[in-house]
Amino acid sequence: MKHLGISGGGTKIVGLFAAAEVIIREKNYKPDIISGISAGAILSVPLAMRMWDKMHAMLNDLKLDAFFNVLPVKPDGGFRPCHTIKQIVTGKHYLGEQRNLEESLSKVITQVDFTNYKTDSTFAACVVGAVDFLHGERVYINLKQVSYENFLSIVNASASLPVFTPGIEHAPINDFEGVRRPKEGDRLMLFDGGVRDHAPTLRMLESTQWNITETCTLFSRPETNEILKPSAKDNTFPKNILEVLNKFVDITNTEISKDDERLEKDFLFAHPNIIDHGRYFLPAIMNGVYDADPSRLKQLFNAGQLNTRKDWDTHHTKTNT
Repeated sequence: MKHLGISGGGTKIVGLFAAAEVIIREKNYKPDIISGISAGAILSVPLAMRMWDKMHAMLNDLKLDAFFNVLPVKPDGGFRPCHTIKQIVTGKHYLGEQRNLEESLSKVITQVDFTNYKTDSTFAACVVGAVDFLHGERVYINLKQVSYENFLSIVNASASLPVFTPGIEHAPINDFEGVRRPKEGDRLMLFDGGVRDHAPTLRMLESTQWNITETCTLFSRPETNEILKPSAKDNTFPKNILEVLNKFVDITNTEISKDDERLEKDFLFAHPNIIDHGRYFLPAIMNGVYDADPSRLKQLFNAGQLNTRKDWDTHHTKTNT
């Protein structure tokens, strides 16, 4: 069985989609399993159902209100002081609300579409990851085994960044291996799976649920530590909490991502029977996880296509020689 893993990445979803489209449509890699976290979770079912036109339409004009009904920050990236103080005073654990993501996704995947997805065996199984903040557990769910409403809420949970958005409360549920989550307790509080895994591939490879024979992974970060190199603006102290949070997300995601990459390579080295189609990375174009600047998004889409074409051909040339 062929597997495609897709990392998280916020608005870098545009570049991840571009890379996935190249691999699936141009390179004819047809995954039987698509696993995703956050942005990768949002992409999973549309990719499985090959809804290219709908995803192009959604991502070509990507704005933050496609995700948020209440923005956690102002459009220029700054905090809204009155709103932030209100959230703190009223005991809220989040700055914004992300219910619009479910609405946006429902326009791409209708209830009828999702029923077809679940019943059509030619569509890849999609497994998405989140983290239960009540018990600290990873939770990976096979979307072929949930209701339409749970599909929308679980994908939302996988993309719900702590502090910026609320966690998604959920009743106990069986994960993709049939294990009850939580193992103890009567509810879950699900947040972004990137808190523990930037990319989902290793979790899929280690499982005995499927016999994975081929795999590749898309990472939203650069291959090197380019994203952590200080720019001119980084030579000054942060001006506000948001700059600290953005840098915190960059650093932690990069370190978790590097560990995911290393462990994935170690696993594949120890299992040479699995065909490794490589790992694919995006350049550091975007300014923060919620950057929706149109010109940078277009640059990232083009770079996702060009880099993936080049790296796929390079990887397979080396593999075949």
